[in-house]
Amino acid sequence: MSLNRGTVNPLNVLGLRKLNFIPEHFSVLTLENRFYDIKSIEYWINYNLNSRYAIKQTVVVNESRKISNAIRIALEDPKEITMLSLGCPDLYKK
Repeated sequence: MSLNRGTVNPLNVLGLRKLNFIPEHFSVLTLENRFYDIKSIEYWINYNLNSRYAIKQTVVVNESRKISNAIRIALEDPKEITMLSLGCPDLYKK
């Protein structure tokens, strides 16, 4: 369960929740062309979601065929990608 429900995630206690790579079976959300506060997004994930996750900086080719920086946020549970994209206010700050 997540911290907003009053329980501690055992993976957080053991330091196994945040990964330094993105496994193939994770669902990925790619954010590009904006500057995001990664620490606040990571705090939101830790407080509201339960599954393992990874956040990586990457480079992508956008629609206009130019190279741009991007952030890849990957979560183990595909339902939580939906929760992140709908519920995290840091993804929509201007």
